[in-house]
Amino acid sequence: MSRPSLFEKLAISIHPPVGDATEDLSRKSYASIFKPARLKVGAMLEEMPRRYWKNMPEAALIPELVAGAQAREVAMVETGKGHDEERPHSLSGIGKAIHACRRCPIGFLENQAVMGEGLKSATLMVVGEQPGDQEDLAGKPFVGPSGQLLDRYLVEAGIDRRQVYVTNAVKHFKFVWRGKRRLHQSPTAKEIDICRFWLEGELEIVRPKVVLALGASAARGMFGKTVSITKARGHAHSLPDGRELWVTAHPSYLLRLQDEPKREQERLFRADLAAVAERLAELSQ
Repeated sequence: MSRPSLFEKLAISIHPPVGDATEDLSRKSYASIFKPARLKVGAMLEEMPRRYWKNMPEAALIPELVAGAQAREVAMVETGKGHDEERPHSLSGIGKAIHACRRCPIGFLENQAVMGEGLKSATLMVVGEQPGDQEDLAGKPFVGPSGQLLDRYLVEAGIDRRQVYVTNAVKHFKFVWRGKRRLHQSPTAKEIDICRFWLEGELEIVRPKVVLALGASAARGMFGKTVSITKARGHAHSLPDGRELWVTAHPSYLLRLQDEPKREQERLFRADLAAVAERLAELSQ
């Protein structure tokens, strides 16, 4: 559900005469809720052109707040990193901690953190990019169209999702508002790297023997660097901690394709999951 923007709130407010004590309170309130991580100057001016600013006492603050937005965002990220923070030693503890996480700007959006779920001693951990709109609303990973497609291919490969631990490289949904809709935005490399702190915690607790990374963001979360899906897929990669990493495309990529490109990518995706299933069978012997 779309929430009114700051400028919509301002436009419908009843403002006191200039100099009134409540006018100062109004300005202080506006400054306190200003979110630099969400600032889009073009969209702001489209929604509330400058000619209307004279009717709002808060408008006098806008140039200064906009000018300092970048510096404030950097300060928020640095404050939220918590380099010396001790990571919880349980999945429930991590689940609680990520809801309060503000290590990167995504945590300041109107969303909720989505914790991984599944078998706590799973041999296979599946890592996606980030929660989507439906995952954010449900508070559960892979419940939207991509998750449903993944479930179908897992069944086809003979992999029981109930025996798998499923999570994401980034724990919050990154998006931009388009009217009443929230449109997905890919996380940056820096955001993925910052959130790796939580992913490493899940890996330490679940201790999977095999990890399947879905898409470039998940692969970066595991490798710690950007890799080509085309070059990385189709074979196992040995990680420093002894785990085995497999890489394939994200199901959302398949949903965007059509015709022959779609059929070819579906074939590759099936082959990747079949190879992982075969490896799991070998490890179980």
